[in-house]
Amino acid sequence: DLHKEYRRQRQMCIRDRTMGEKREYRRRRRPPEDMELQQRQVRRRQTQEPHRQPRRHRSVQEEQPYIDPRRVAQGRRMSRRKAERKKRRRRNILVVILLLLLLVAAYAGAKIWVAVQQWENKAEKSDFTTSDTTDPEEDEIINVAVFGTDEDGVRADVNMVASFNTGTKELHFISVPRDSKVIMTKEMTDYLESKNAYVPEQNGVYGQCKLTELHAYAGENNRCAFSVAMLEEILGMKMDYYVKVDLSAFRQIVDAVGGVDFNVEERLYYVDPYQDLYIDLYPGMQHLDGDKAEQLVRFRDGYVQKDLKRIEVQQQFIQALIEKVCSSDTLMRNLNDLVKVALDCTESNISVSEALKYVKYVKALDPAKITSDTVPYLGNPGRYVELDEDGIKELVNERIYGIAPQSSTEEQEENQFNESNQEGNQLNEDV
Repeated sequence: DLHKEYRRQRQMCIRDRTMGEKREYRRRRRPPEDMELQQRQVRRRQTQEPHRQPRRHRSVQEEQPYIDPRRVAQGRRMSRRKAERKKRRRRNILVVILLLLLLVAAYAGAKIWVAVQQWENKAEKSDFTTSDTTDPEEDEIINVAVFGTDEDGVRADVNMVASFNTGTKELHFISVPRDSKVIMTKEMTDYLESKNAYVPEQNGVYGQCKLTELHAYAGENNRCAFSVAMLEEILGMKMDYYVKVDLSAFRQIVDAVGGVDFNVEERLYYVDPYQDLYIDLYPGMQHLDGDKAEQLVRFRDGYVQKDLKRIEVQQQFIQALIEKVCSSDTLMRNLNDLVKVALDCTESNISVSEALKYVKYVKALDPAKITSDTVPYLGNPGRYVELDEDGIKELVNERIYGIAPQSSTEEQEENQFNESNQEGNQLNEDV
């Protein structure tokens, strides 16, 4: 029947094909006598027609081979199963990778959340309140009180205000000397009396002390509140936030940005084992790390103007530090270290959500628009620094609010009047 005939012909085809393969294998294995003979054989094979196959082979080749449908279906099922296994394996790998990423993200998020909560909880929980007698808060102006304290955080050796104008992108630093003579407000003395705390008295003036001492007299959980209230009283401007940085945080911030290049003007040498203070710097441009930067900003006994000169050097260093931080390379390369130091070593009443709103202004800072000033004072500073209230008001109006001093306005008007008179006289002479 047809099935038997097909099987017989198929076996003959397999036999002929096997014999042909054997002949081709022997032909290839037969070594040529020389290179020329081998080349002739190649040319002959390329030009001559293929050998005629036997008639029975030609007839079988023309027929379609029999394909078992069951084997075809089985092969298709196996292919589908193999493809499904590959898809399942890839899906499982992706699921594992996503789970790992989610675990890492959850761990990092939890760690950041804990750090943020710890940072926000470090802010003072003060119950001291003052009556708001300052100017209303400006939307475009952000005033931040900055305090630099010693290791124990009791005395504030650095008292300054950083005022940033979001419209003009100007940043102004106004420093108040640590030895400035201040008198506690009635709210402060009443609060200390209600807590049975000590109220200082100097030269018969109740509540008189130095600005740096006010931070200590305020007591725990009220130090920054008292200092902020006193800065508002001195400068006549409302403080939006405060930032407190101790010496350890200062060193770590400088190290986090990779140090700062600074020109030391003179030889600085001072040793105080009681404060564990060793200062030894030579003049000239040099790269200051955290330890050397601390020596620079703490030195004052060798200066003629003592603390006033130290404030000037501190302002110059802070400006150099800001220029280093605001550079794109430094900011992106050291962003993680800066955030870690800020969360671990500083104290502030600004929340993280509020701080993130102002991050966009960091890259907008222009060093040419940064100014540093010290509040005016009267006479030669001695044990106390007598502050000039009128001069302070003019300084704040000029730097923060852009209002020129009255004397400068009168001088400009007088100069314009003289110039117009000179032009009129010249015109009359020409006529």
